[in-house]
Amino acid sequence: MFLLRLLLIFGVSLLVFAPITGYIAYNYGRSFWRWFGLGLLLPFVSVFIALFMAMRERAAEERASRPPRP
Repeated sequence: MFLLRLLLIFGVSLLVFAPITGYIAYNYGRSFWRWFGLGLLLPFVSVFIALFMAMRERAAEERASRPPRP
């Protein structure tokens, strides 16, 4: 019974975290399906990886749009 609950929790996490990871990546110009697959392999960690990549890309865009210092 415990194993069944554990498998159910893991299955639900796959159905939740994989699309969220793909959506975050797609919004920042990355491949939805590649990140969806990563979300299936690493369901809990992949969301944080995608958020980190998005924040890093946004910071790089902000640095590029700033005028150079004299």
